[in-house]
Amino acid sequence: MSFLTSLFSRKKPAPTRRLMQPCELQLNDIFTFSDSFSLPNAMRKQQFQVAEINTIEFKYDHYASIIGRGGSDHQAYLSFPKKLNKQVQLSLLLTRDQVDKLFSLDAFADVFNEPGDARLTPLTESHPYGDMVADEYLQQNFKTSGYLHAQDYRNSEPPQLTDDEHGREFEFYSLTGVQENRSVHIFIFENGDTDVYLSSIRPINEISELWEKNTK
Repeated sequence: MSFLTSLFSRKKPAPTRRLMQPCELQLNDIFTFSDSFSLPNAMRKQQFQVAEINTIEFKYDHYASIIGRGGSDHQAYLSFPKKLNKQVQLSLLLTRDQVDKLFSLDAFADVFNEPGDARLTPLTESHPYGDMVADEYLQQNFKTSGYLHAQDYRNSEPPQLTDDEHGREFEFYSLTGVQENRSVHIFIFENGDTDVYLSSIRPINEISELWEKNTK
């Protein structure tokens, strides 16, 4: 009797995870970009490992920001806002020096002035960002409030605003390129830290390979 009890009480093996889409990436998974010349040098044919998964929350929406770390500490940001269908938003975090080389800082300062209708024109066509840069950008968001959570809330709701665990509050500014699917996103946090991202919406097949993390 004890043999039969032991036999039928054995746990079923856990199902093997299959990573099929970039939006399913988890910590320590690996992804590789295609060799498309439309990609920036920092992404084209480069391999990254998922180092962080954060959540960007606005009043009526939230989505994951997947941060991949590659060689020489290069980072690539993937996000999947709900409006995207078989597409991915690719982003690069720009340094102040990179912003200064790409845009006039005087013009860039207009982004933060009312009424929030700034225009930005790149200073040069010679840059390492592939097709991510538009000929001109028009401002869309001005002082939009949001939160950055250092957690993955793809399958749940972020903490309520009254919760002690709410994320870092930010003001969000954005400009959209006159050519579709290109944008500049700016996050200003409570402590004054400012993150500037060059972003582009690309077909999902720009991410050509995926590997699950080693679970052994």
